[in-house]
Amino acid sequence: MRSVISVVLLFITHALLAQNNVSLSFEKEPLQNVLTTVEKAYNIKFSYKAELAEGKVITLQLKDASLNTVIQRLQQQAAIVFEKVNDRYYIIRNQLQEGKIRLCGVLLDSLSQQPIIEASVVNKTQSKGTVTNTNGSFELFLAFPSDTIEIRFLGYKTQRLLAKELQTKPCTPISMVADQYDLGTVLISNYLTSGINKKTDGALSLSPSKLGILPGLTEPDVLQSIQLLPGIQSPNETASGLFIRGGTPDQNLILWDGIKMYHSGHFFGLISAFNPYVIEEVSIYKSGTETKYGDRISGVIDIQTDTKIPEKLSGGFGFNMTHGDVYLKAPIGKKLGVMVSARRAFTDVWETFTYNNFSERVFQNTNITKSEEIIENVFSETENKFYFTDYTIKLIGKLSDKDDIMISNLRTKNELDFMSKIELFEETSRDQLSIRNSGFSGLWKRQWNKNFSHTLKAYYSRFDFDYLGTFRGDIVSVTEQDQKHNKIKDIGFSYDTTWEINEKRSLQSGYQFSSNDVSFGFFGFRGTEEGVSTYAAAEESINNSHALYSSYKYNDQNELIINAGFRANYFSTTKEIFFEPRLYVEKKLNDHFSVNFSGELKHQAVSQILEFNTANFGLENQVWAIANGDDFPVIKSRQISTGVVFNKKGWRVDVDGYYKNISGLTSFNRSFGNTSVLETFSEGNSQIYGVDILVEKKINNYQTWMGYSYTDNKFEFSQINNGLTFPGNYDIRHYFRWAHSYTLKNFKFSLGWNFRTGTPYTPVTSQTQDNGDLFVFIGETNSTRIPDYHRLDFSGTYTFNFDKKNNWKGKIGFSLLNIYDRKNLLERYYEIRAFLNDDNNVQFRLQTVDKFSLGLTPNLVFRVDF
Repeated sequence: MRSVISVVLLFITHALLAQNNVSLSFEKEPLQNVLTTVEKAYNIKFSYKAELAEGKVITLQLKDASLNTVIQRLQQQAAIVFEKVNDRYYIIRNQLQEGKIRLCGVLLDSLSQQPIIEASVVNKTQSKGTVTNTNGSFELFLAFPSDTIEIRFLGYKTQRLLAKELQTKPCTPISMVADQYDLGTVLISNYLTSGINKKTDGALSLSPSKLGILPGLTEPDVLQSIQLLPGIQSPNETASGLFIRGGTPDQNLILWDGIKMYHSGHFFGLISAFNPYVIEEVSIYKSGTETKYGDRISGVIDIQTDTKIPEKLSGGFGFNMTHGDVYLKAPIGKKLGVMVSARRAFTDVWETFTYNNFSERVFQNTNITKSEEIIENVFSETENKFYFTDYTIKLIGKLSDKDDIMISNLRTKNELDFMSKIELFEETSRDQLSIRNSGFSGLWKRQWNKNFSHTLKAYYSRFDFDYLGTFRGDIVSVTEQDQKHNKIKDIGFSYDTTWEINEKRSLQSGYQFSSNDVSFGFFGFRGTEEGVSTYAAAEESINNSHALYSSYKYNDQNELIINAGFRANYFSTTKEIFFEPRLYVEKKLNDHFSVNFSGELKHQAVSQILEFNTANFGLENQVWAIANGDDFPVIKSRQISTGVVFNKKGWRVDVDGYYKNISGLTSFNRSFGNTSVLETFSEGNSQIYGVDILVEKKINNYQTWMGYSYTDNKFEFSQINNGLTFPGNYDIRHYFRWAHSYTLKNFKFSLGWNFRTGTPYTPVTSQTQDNGDLFVFIGETNSTRIPDYHRLDFSGTYTFNFDKKNNWKGKIGFSLLNIYDRKNLLERYYEIRAFLNDDNNVQFRLQTVDKFSLGLTPNLVFRVDF
């Protein structure tokens, strides 16, 4: 521990001594290379068109120069203009000079309707022109009337005009609305924090590379980050166990470059299985889902890796207290690029304090912890080998000005091998677990003309789950073995078309095909001197799914946004067609208020069910199965929601209420929960009412936000609880989060507090013994709740440069989870366990099983990027 602290202090000392001013030397260097060097030197980012730098070279000698000095000299030499968005981001324009035609007008912010002072004009051929601004008004002098003009605000497109169309009416006032993001797809930027935006179709967009610091996270874990959004919760405080508006994790559609993911976590869910340093954007839908998304009834998490061909070699590497990673992006000529990444845990060779806390949280109440102490003062010798890994490879190509191709590959793996030996009793046991998810995807996009494009996608996804548990006792002459496997082969393709009718209207249509081959099986035996007993079960199903879908979009951010669509699915296992209308509408009432409404109908044919044959192991006792219309029906979800958004003077308030009805559930669905007291089959439904509230305020470098969710999730099963409704196993009635972030030069800090009410469980009212038999009497289903949960998290990072040229950048970070070390109870259930009494007769007793949260857990991170 002392050595770790010493290393951290060394990095901090080096970083604090780093200078803000740098020395630069260029001799006829291309402008593009100069801008790249300046970005690294001052830890900033430039946004500009590639054409802007063509043919321009820079000769410059500066010693200990500030960023402002460098910008001034570059503006003079290259005839460009730098527009400052914030302390990190700048937009670069060509300087425009006076010409012949004079236009004038006013640019308005799409949110506040206030005049925008900073504005510029760029025309099609970068010909000469100029813009002057006074209180948001502008005057444009254009040299070439036939050119197309693009009026922009902070680098993003707002409106296109033909200059010749206005030539006869110079200085005619025109009113234009400035979008805050490219192509008008973003409605609210910096939602919660930088790097999270609300899009015009109701989705939330997350960009890991731009993501601000979040409580408890020193690195941008994708699945952990989206839990900050109201309505998205993780009752078991894992990354992959996401419950979106009452839906369970297996009801979420998670895509990686179009590859369906059936396992999205490492370390049994505590860490997401996706490397954030190669992710360009994550789109999250809680409701009002686009018609192109099917197969799941709850949320959508669409992860898209980088889509641009790298202009130069770049990459990075780093490590924290559980794993290390590396990524590389490189051009292969002008029209082809490659991106690779890899991560691996070192937990099988080095057990850090973070790993030990994670292990205590994950392996509690499993064979691994049960084997540590057999009876009082009798311990077993154990060996636990565990690690995880993932890697990605992606090729990005541009066949022509109209054709783009992408090929992606992803592989994730979790391996566990636990062995236990008790010399005194001559007993040995071993548990081996392997979880793998891999896939390929390909994409071809062609832009036929400025209004019409198509995209052809294909993917293959494979999920493999294997468990083998063995036990041998020589003294008692007992041999036991349990095996389980779950395999999925998923292949599919889609064809999408987009027709831009005009600047506000578009039509999207497409066809999707997928084939799911899902199998699971269980096998076990127990051999004694009296004989051998066995059990076996296996099932394999193939579902071929066809879907047609279409959606109409109207986008006028000043007045009205409409996204209306329809989807039809055919499932071969049930031989039925399911229709799914979708709708999202947002209406702006005035400068500060807008209202929205969404509705959707969804169906799901593959989901996870609970199995009890290997429940004694205590980990991963769910398997994927395909709906057959009988034992496992198709799950159906209907959801409507409505909300209001308020924006004024840095305040943002977002309130959204919803109702969701889910039918086709069974008592073996993951949504019902895990209890070995009740193993009967029953079919039912759930009704969920909820409200999500978000309040944010930003003051200079300080930002705070509060999120609150109210959820009433009730189940109804004909053969459970006498047919009366009862709370769902993961019904969190109240959830509150208050977070803060502050930036001080290169330092970033974040603090967040979580509070939520406890989840329900079914209590045991009494139990009796009769001739060795145990009789258990349970109360009303889920009528009691565990204690409330609350936790305080902190994180801090510092970024610095390694050398004077600043080609290499570094980051160190520190985080603390559960600062005041509260022992939160996450789950409670009961198990019936056998034991030997004083007369060496087998008896049974009821055991209360409690699962607790992470305790005080520190973590360190160190990264290098170039």
